[in-house]
Amino acid sequence: MALSFLIPKPTLTRPRVDEDGSWNYFGGDFKTWFVSGDADHFTSRQLFKAGSPHTGQGRGSTATPPYHYHLFQAETFHVNSGTLAYCIDGKEGTLEEGQSVVIPPFRPHTFWNDVASGTDLDVNITVRGGDNPGFDETFDGYLSSRTMAGASPNPIQMLLFMWSADVILVDIPFGLGRIANFLIGCVLGEGICGYQSRYKVFDN
Repeated sequence: MALSFLIPKPTLTRPRVDEDGSWNYFGGDFKTWFVSGDADHFTSRQLFKAGSPHTGQGRGSTATPPYHYHLFQAETFHVNSGTLAYCIDGKEGTLEEGQSVVIPPFRPHTFWNDVASGTDLDVNITVRGGDNPGFDETFDGYLSSRTMAGASPNPIQMLLFMWSADVILVDIPFGLGRIANFLIGCVLGEGICGYQSRYKVFDN
């Protein structure tokens, strides 16, 4: 953190939490609820609003996760309502209400609300096999906070988030995603710039 005093720190805004327990990101266009969790799993419910520039513009939506894979975690997606569009191992498809898919570690994937459905996407996501408490709240909170302030997310900070959660970006050339997480996110971002992998403003 030798040069951290020279690095400007963004003002981060805590998401609104409604009485039903939902966390509101991107002005409420993306909502999440805690469903269940223990030492072996964490399940959240996520709602993506149709028609929103942040959640309803297909794969290019602001809230669409980058194409990535997990080193240790398996994810299960179960569609409560709407249509989930996905890209898994380079192949695109959709899941309808009541359908599920399990994505094991090291399998590249991303997902988004299917524009053609014209409806909100309501999906439960269960994570197993890896410990990353607070990652979703921090990642989504940071991205939402910067976006709603009219600013771009800092790529060094984003790579630090990825490093902390054992998430690898597929689109970094030559398969260097894991190295980029360490050198740019961990060494440069955390070690030199003083960025954090979690921020208290986003703690549950």
